[in-house]
Amino acid sequence: MNKSQNIYLTIVTESQTSEMKAKKLSELLQTELGDNWEIITIAKYHKFESAYKIELKTIIVENHQERINHYAIILADKLASPWLIYFDKDDNSIELIFNKNKNSRFGKSDFDMIKWGHFQITK
Repeated sequence: MNKSQNIYLTIVTESQTSEMKAKKLSELLQTELGDNWEIITIAKYHKFESAYKIELKTIIVENHQERINHYAIILADKLASPWLIYFDKDDNSIELIFNKNKNSRFGKSDFDMIKWGHFQITK
């Protein structure tokens, strides 16, 4: 029997002076990730000036955790790189963290507004 798991993506932007720009970026992210991704939140992120927090979610039904982990890595790389990988050997699951730096690469030029990202897989 296949089990369903949630995958959450949290993005913190930079140089986003309006909610409209953050909304446009969230729609671009959703398009890149696929139709099965839902935009949960777009809100001002007060920790940084001109920043927004975007949260997206999808549900994946898969029996093999390795496939889910691979799926998350492939999606993350479509947006930006490099990502740090945190591995939980007890659950055989991963979390991915992105921190923008001078060596960062982006899947699309519009994604260069991403300052920080977090992929999390939950049961």
